[in-house]
Amino acid sequence: MSSFNARLRLPGRTRLPLGVEVDILHERMTLTAGDRTVADWPLERLDVTVLADGFHIKVDDEEMVLSVSDTTRFAAELGVDSLPSRGIASENARTGLASRIMVPSEPDLAQLDGLRTRIAEIARNLTSDTVAPETVFADWLRLLKEINRLHGEGSLSNPLYYQLNTHLLDLIPGPAFSPV
Repeated sequence: MSSFNARLRLPGRTRLPLGVEVDILHERMTLTAGDRTVADWPLERLDVTVLADGFHIKVDDEEMVLSVSDTTRFAAELGVDSLPSRGIASENARTGLASRIMVPSEPDLAQLDGLRTRIAEIARNLTSDTVAPETVFADWLRLLKEINRLHGEGSLSNPLYYQLNTHLLDLIPGPAFSPV
């Protein structure tokens, strides 16, 4: 039996994922939260797609997303020998489980340059006397939402997402503490 700690959520939702333990044993995947069984399916019924935000699993016309810390071992247990650097199709000979593996493609260079240009523009506007702080904050928030949306859709890999997100978040200074 293989066990994995994971976070379970519905696609498109990031709030309050449920902590679950995933057990794969005897060609079945069981999800438990505490002492309660959340789900139990035969592996051959699962349609698994790997995206930047986790393993999207479709079964019985329902979809869920599992974020697992040991993605390589989890993918192997589901019949994917390794996570590819680009999208491929794979069939698990052991179980007959067909898993469509899609790894997010990097955005085109123009899109990436556009995001970086917008971050630089926000950085300039933060120090400008001609742009109202409310306007800069609105631009900052729009870009933050766009970067998160692109990541959620699988258009930004995790490292690129974290890099862009960190640059954007670092523009806002932390609170200044003064001794009492």
